[in-house]
Amino acid sequence: MNNRVLILSFSRMHSDPRVLRQIAFFEKQGFEIILSGLEYNGDKLFFPLAKSKSPFFRALKLFILVTRLTRIRVLEFLRHSSLKDLSSQPQAIDLILANDAETWPLAIELKKSHPLAKVIFDAHEQYAKEFSDMFVWKWFHKRFVNFVCENYIPKADKFITVCDGIAQDYAKEYGVEAQLILNTPDFESDLVPSPEKEKIQIIHHGIANRSRKIEKMINLIDHLDFRFELKLMLVPSDPAYLKQLKEMAKGKKIEFLDPVPTQEISAFINRFDIGLFILEPVNFNYANALPNKFFEFIQARLAIAIGPSPEMKKIVEAEKNGIVTQSFDELEMARNLNALSIEEIQEMKEVSHRIAWKYSNHRNEKVMESMLHDLGLLQIQAAAESVN
Repeated sequence: MNNRVLILSFSRMHSDPRVLRQIAFFEKQGFEIILSGLEYNGDKLFFPLAKSKSPFFRALKLFILVTRLTRIRVLEFLRHSSLKDLSSQPQAIDLILANDAETWPLAIELKKSHPLAKVIFDAHEQYAKEFSDMFVWKWFHKRFVNFVCENYIPKADKFITVCDGIAQDYAKEYGVEAQLILNTPDFESDLVPSPEKEKIQIIHHGIANRSRKIEKMINLIDHLDFRFELKLMLVPSDPAYLKQLKEMAKGKKIEFLDPVPTQEISAFINRFDIGLFILEPVNFNYANALPNKFFEFIQARLAIAIGPSPEMKKIVEAEKNGIVTQSFDELEMARNLNALSIEEIQEMKEVSHRIAWKYSNHRNEKVMESMLHDLGLLQIQAAAESVN
């Protein structure tokens, strides 16, 4: 009988890149997969993390938010999660992989009904510092997340996160040793750098979030020479902000592209030349960002243009596949881009081509295999397969 893994994520699981890689990994290992999250369009057994919509519980939630009673808030979340359905599963769950701090209490609570289950927490951010630039978040949410980190991280069997800076901060704040699973996508074996063309095409893709100050990249185009065009492929998490960006871009050499499915991003943006990301360090997680898009730029065989974000900077400067400005100022970025020749851009694209395997998901899979080995799950899986 195959091992069973439950993957928890407070996200739309069919479009969450990290969760999709987790699903693919456990499929390769022969695990039976159960999912629980906000939404999922797929063929796996799925339990929604739905919350009550009754007036009483909406009022209770508002009370909890205002008073910041963290223990009650945890209990309220558990009451209206998929805990009851998951606890009543007739077969044992062998592993619970909990993404996002809000799902960690649910994972630990589920161990009461599945006591032999091992638990891995995946921290995509430093959650207690996630939106520290926002007053509302600090007032209503920070205490709750810090409570979850302090009280639940020690209960996990393994703890993983996305980059060195965040791992070091979790060690400092909570005394936990994290293993790194980078946000690297699968290796795109069929892609090569796009050929030289008349215009140098710059691409930025991601969520249209005000904290990311995408208007800086729109202003950038005013200071670039005639060779450059900017493409923006934005997910409209804030429709009003996206509308504002489109108004700002009118009359400029900027094209807005419809988003493509997560698994298709690298192949789609391969037609362009430079991947652009200017991310001001307005909070701790932005200061330590090493996002999916950065590695998708590499898989797409693009040159990379970034500000001095330390986690991304380390790779670009070591590999020499792009430019790193000394500040997050768009004028400085424009000067650096204008100074590039077509030949230099093509060489950076060739470097991304040479390092694409190095910065692909195969390294993460080795880390995950090692963790499962430590937890005794790969040996159990092998034994089950030998019996079958």
